Amino acid sequence: MKFEKPAKFTLVRLLLIPLFMIFMVYDFGLSNDLKSTWPRIIAVSFFILAVITYYVDKKLMSRRSDDTGYWRFLDMVADKLVVFGALISICFSSYILPTGFYRHFFFWSVAAVILRELAVMGIGLTDSALDVKGLFKGGDKFKAALFRFTNAMQMLWIAIVVLEPVLINHSVFYDFRLLSLIVTVLSVTLSIYSGIYCIIMYKNHIDFLNEN
Repeated sequence: MKFEKPAKFTLVRLLLIPLFMIFMVYDFGLSNDLKSTWPRIIAVSFFILAVITYYVDKKLMSRRSDDTGYWRFLDMVADKLVVFGALISICFSSYILPTGFYRHFFFWSVAAVILRELAVMGIGLTDSALDVKGLFKGGDKFKAALFRFTNAMQMLWIAIVVLEPVLINHSVFYDFRLLSLIVTVLSVTLSIYSGIYCIIMYKNHIDFLNEN
């Protein structure tokens, strides 16, 4: 199997996932001051590196010889696993989320986003003749921009949730996570809207919706 540059970036992205997950889940027994800083910074550093490989991979995508084969499908899966891995890790983190309302709100927000992503991927797989990448690129400029913005917002959401106590030390941001709450609402709203838009746009490709 030939490993072209985009395929290598896809593999790097997959290898980075468990690294940032480990630092998001565990505080390694550090004191309150240290665990509020260094595990967060290390986790986000690995996550940002994974995001960088995502965008570099997209730039190199046109050079990939196997545009619709195994590596293209793995690339799409890797993109989703980066987001899923980060969101699930935050839910199970021993130090990132404050207890109470925000922890429950974040959990249900994560559930909504993951279900949306699975639904969108499922649409692309309901018809073997439909290029799964067609769900995210080409054709409709509004759709392409909407999906790019949704993906970018999800990645920004993750970074802010993890880093807010480090970036802003004011009590309303440190204890209640006001900035994280705002970005969570925006990200979930965009995800649900783009998911519904995708379902409406691709309804003609979903066999069971056209059966009488």
